[in-house]
Amino acid sequence: MGRLMAMVRLFTNRGLFSNDNFCLRVQQAFCFSDVCVIAAKFPFQVELVEGKKYAWCKCGLSKKQPFCDGRHKTTKIQPIRFIAEETSSEVFLCGCKQTSSPPFCDGTHVSEQVQSAEISQ
Repeated sequence: MGRLMAMVRLFTNRGLFSNDNFCLRVQQAFCFSDVCVIAAKFPFQVELVEGKKYAWCKCGLSKKQPFCDGRHKTTKIQPIRFIAEETSSEVFLCGCKQTSSPPFCDGTHVSEQVQSAEISQ
């Protein structure tokens, strides 16, 4: 998927796609425009409190990773909202935003595509 992302960015930057927020659906909806990024190449260990509402950042732009701070509003990507089923400090939320089980880490961050990708600053 890394090569595909590079090609889409190249074509978007050269004006071959008319929409700067060009989104491609591959397994899940991942936006490959300049504003959608891999936030981290590792999961975030967090403490979740039973019954509390959370919003996991899916776009990768939040400065409060792994949680949403509203920066997704410049994209077509929405955060994943969930309520913790139990209190636990052993929860790992995805940082690369490529997980197949959002918001939880599934180990995708160890893939070559994620490890060789640029991350958000």
